[in-house]
Parts: sequence; C-alpha cells; structure tokens
Amino acid sequence: MEKEERIGLYKKAIDTWGSEAQMHMVFEECGELINALAKVYRGRSSGQDVITELADVSIMIEQMATMLGFDAYEAEKENKLNMLKERLEKYGKH
Repeated sequence: MEKEERIGLYKKAIDTWGSEAQMHMVFEECGELINALAKVYRGRSSGQDVITELADVSIMIEQMATMLGFDAYEAEKENKLNMLKERLEKYGKH
C-alpha cells in the first residue's frame, strides 16, 4: 500500500474511533509486543508472534504520526537512522 493510501486509511480509523481511543491502542499494542518478545526470550513462542505484534505496533505508530505530523515523523526517523549509521561507522561495523 502506498504512503498516501496508508495515511488516508489512518485518518479514517482516527475519524471512526477517535484520537484518544487510537492512542490507547498504542499502549495495548506495545504491551502485546512486549509480551510476545518475553515469550520468545523464554523459549515459549515463535518469532512469528513477534512479527505480528511488530506489524500492529508499526501501524499504530504511523497512526500517531498521522495525528501529530507524518512529515515531521519521517524527517525525525531519517535523522535517527543517520545517527545510527554514523555510530556504526565510528565503531567500524558498516
């Protein structure tokens, strides 16, 4: 799905359920991701559960970015990726 189509879908979800409800969903989805990671760490679950929760969290993050400024989110993400790249180059792990 293209960026503009995703943003339209996120706006529709926000309009349908409200920004406060969607913010609460971020908490829920992050909690589910933490639980899935803990189960994998303890050897009680597969990585597929983590992949599923990562997708849910990613969708909710993009919904929050839509509410708060998607372009600013993408710019900050790019900045953070550049910082990571610089750190890795500094440590010779590129």
